[in-house]
Amino acid sequence: MIRPRTLIDLLDGLRRSDRGVTFVDTGTVLAHRDLPAAAGPVTRRLRESGIARGDLVGLLMPTCPQWLAGFFGVLGTGAAVTALPLPPMVFDPDPVAEHLLPIVRTGGIRTLLTAGNGRTVALALAARMPELRVIDIDDLDPDGDGTAWAPVAPDDLAVVQFSSGSTSRPKGVRLTHAQFISGVAAINSHISTTSDDVLVQWVPLFHDMGLVSLICSLLTPNDAHLFSALTFIKNPATVLRHIAAVGATITNGPNFSFDKLIAAAGEAFGDSLDARPLSRWRIALNGAEPVRAHTVRQFARTFGPLGAAESTMCPCYGMAEATLAVTLPIPGTPPRVLTVDRDELVPGRPCRPVTPDSPKARDLVAVGVPVPGIEVRITGLDGAVLPDGYVGEIRIQGPSVTEGYHGDEDITRATVIDGRLRTGDLGLLDNGELIIVGRVKEMIIAAGRNFYPDDVEEAARTVPGVYKGHCVAVADSEAETMIVVAESEHPADSPDGAALIAAISGALSRALALSAVSVLLVPAKALPRTTSGKWQRSLVAELARAHLSADRSAAPLSMKVSS
Repeated sequence: MIRPRTLIDLLDGLRRSDRGVTFVDTGTVLAHRDLPAAAGPVTRRLRESGIARGDLVGLLMPTCPQWLAGFFGVLGTGAAVTALPLPPMVFDPDPVAEHLLPIVRTGGIRTLLTAGNGRTVALALAARMPELRVIDIDDLDPDGDGTAWAPVAPDDLAVVQFSSGSTSRPKGVRLTHAQFISGVAAINSHISTTSDDVLVQWVPLFHDMGLVSLICSLLTPNDAHLFSALTFIKNPATVLRHIAAVGATITNGPNFSFDKLIAAAGEAFGDSLDARPLSRWRIALNGAEPVRAHTVRQFARTFGPLGAAESTMCPCYGMAEATLAVTLPIPGTPPRVLTVDRDELVPGRPCRPVTPDSPKARDLVAVGVPVPGIEVRITGLDGAVLPDGYVGEIRIQGPSVTEGYHGDEDITRATVIDGRLRTGDLGLLDNGELIIVGRVKEMIIAAGRNFYPDDVEEAARTVPGVYKGHCVAVADSEAETMIVVAESEHPADSPDGAALIAAISGALSRALALSAVSVLLVPAKALPRTTSGKWQRSLVAELARAHLSADRSAAPLSMKVSS
């Protein structure tokens, strides 16, 4: 497809496509050529409601054909769209609505499109905001072919992407049509997508990785197969078998999702090594959370015999502020792991490579080179550019990078400086590739030393008794100590719980020479995640600090998940 100037141009171009989007859970197929007709009734209904350029309309629905109709239907009015995160299952809509309320208010959202299990949450939101208008697009006449779209310019606002972990002060990334198209085109150019590619994904469409990856498929165009996050979580073996059955070439997901696929390989394929069922799988984009060296290595060991090349695993770095991708590996290049002295990973200082058997060794996975149009700099916190190999803040610039945040000039001024965006991430450049070290605000000072949560969690998660390796490390900044909160099936006040706490403390002492640590246990599945699967570190830190400041013997630590 010729590169469009706007997402509406992309929508019109789909009339010539013979590809489609399959929603695997229901078996529904939405042909590309039918998408303009599906979006038309949404555009007409929104116009009747007075929606026009300058408005921001929310989407609240699961991954389904209506999601795409709603997304493009909003854009057809000249308005912008924001996708609200929806948990895989909604048992009680009230806490979900309460979690979304700050986003709706910050965005100035007055109209919400909904379908499926988003309805109950939408109504719960409307009960809290009587001025909020809810439109159920399941009830719209599907015949919308021929609808005239509003004139849209490349510099018009298209998408506002709010953080899925937003709480009291959510940040909404503003992306114009031109920025969004630039980001999509850069990914397609870098990985050389063709009409023969097949996308299989389980990341929800409200997440920037899910949305942008699907738009990449529409732009190519090629076929896409979408699973719900719930299906993936419950049965990753089903997803693996589908990858093989449809000859998928591209997948994407956070690191933990590839751990689940690795664990499910035996169930999915048994002894079918001779068949090489995954020989077409060429790109597995691994991003949205820190990429673990263990996962990268195990992926090759597990899926290599099933036909996937070593270069299939593609550790990458991206963020909503860049539409999605900042760096990607050069296709066909196997992942690279750099082993360094973890004590030397200090902003403003050079990293020091060590051998894997060093007691201070930390494995860092390279996440590729900048995608077309993106410039990456490593700077000190004062903005001064640092040489290659030095640890510093990652700052980016390019045609797909946002110019600011929705309705928040203070954060915009603090984040976008001289046209470059401060990512808040620490990293270094090595042989042209970016390597992520950690987050500026998550670096923990304990006993006068700097630690990164990933190092601490890596040492704690393998201790027997930690439920599925689930643990979160946060700082107790007042006491300059570390807090590790781990999930376990053993109550904290039981003999087994006390033994586990001692074992975790011992593991941290041996691996990191860290003794300034408090270990807390919570029940299995209690640690809160965002709707995209990341740990809600700030919430964990808040609850853990409050618990430690009180009489911790009075009651066990409680982690209440927001959905």
